[in-house]
Amino acid sequence: MDFIIGLVIIVVIVFLIRAFGAWMLRIDEVITNQKLILEELKKANSKKQVE
Repeated sequence: MDFIIGLVIIVVIVFLIRAFGAWMLRIDEVITNQKLILEELKKANSKKQVE
């Protein structure tokens, strides 16, 4: 039982560190911006192929 509790605590700490790191580096915002840029590039490429 002690092993399971220790394992759960370690997993929670790892997730907290990852969430804090993502917040600090604004990774989520960067990924969102990259998705928007990719959509714009796809639209631009499809317009060029139509012409």
